Amino acid sequence: MISEVLSWWAQQMRGLIPARFWPADPADVNALLATPGPSGNLAISLRRNGQETLLGVHEPGDATLRRLRSEHPGAILLLRLPEATVLVRDVSLPLAAEAEYERVLGYEMDRLTPFSAADVFWAAAIVRRNRAVGRLDLRLNLVPRAWLAAPLALLAEAGLRPAAIEAGGVEGTGGPGAPPLRIALAHDVRQGSVERLKLRVAAGACAALALVAIVLPFILQSIAAGRTEHRIAALQPQVAQVQALRRTLLAGSAGADAIAQARRRLGDPLRLMAALTRVLPDDTYLSDLTLRTGSMTVTGQSASAVRLIPALSADPAFAAPAFSAPVTRIEASNTDLFSIRARVAAR
Repeated sequence: MISEVLSWWAQQMRGLIPARFWPADPADVNALLATPGPSGNLAISLRRNGQETLLGVHEPGDATLRRLRSEHPGAILLLRLPEATVLVRDVSLPLAAEAEYERVLGYEMDRLTPFSAADVFWAAAIVRRNRAVGRLDLRLNLVPRAWLAAPLALLAEAGLRPAAIEAGGVEGTGGPGAPPLRIALAHDVRQGSVERLKLRVAAGACAALALVAIVLPFILQSIAAGRTEHRIAALQPQVAQVQALRRTLLAGSAGADAIAQARRRLGDPLRLMAALTRVLPDDTYLSDLTLRTGSMTVTGQSASAVRLIPALSADPAFAAPAFSAPVTRIEASNTDLFSIRARVAAR
């Protein structure tokens, strides 16, 4: 409880500081931008205080990039990609995983995406903390390493390695005018944990003068709650007897009624899975299936996602199937990432 209060207090104090007084991102102040071209070259631009200037084009085998790097040694080198190159997925984790969500995403990457953590460059940001249901909503942005093999090899030929990937205007980053999305090329979860630990220590030091005033009311409340719980515990044997008797009386009829009501409200999961197995083609597989109050959402991969809508529409088990998110084409595996929502037809 004390950790949550300190975290909330630090966020509130930071919110009182006007945005113009926040320290500027060094990559926005002074950066060299390497943008892959259609013919395998790299367009090199200089960003200085928000203004960009084209410096030249680096071709394989020449020394343009090495020369420009020596002329601007203090600039951060970034690999800039088109916004369509970045894959985006919303992820939900238990709220208890917030302190180590990057480590959890690294372990779960092959379950959440068609890639392992070693096959992608990725970054995640917290979108919402839903304390009512105990969930942490995150936005996961990733780029397969195979897509960047050519530009990274060209940079390595010049003896350089970019600090991060930059992509502006990516969906979920705030729309036009929003800060560009950056993905570190060397994603070190342990380093991120160390940085978060340093931030927490600094926040605790800043709150030291107010610690007594913040903690004392909670200590008094905890003592009062302990006395109340002691009194409740003394009454638990009588309450348990009453509840056991009530459960015995209701168990006979309530169980069957509850199961029948749940099936009428949600649908029959076994019948739904059998229908999906019958309808979907062999080159399609699902990574996620959600069933809520007569509505089904499926996520997965297919060689041709467009043909899935007619196939589902033709089966009486489903009604009004439609894509719930844009279809993403993965050229490396010649498959489509899709998410389809449909109503489950009542029997």
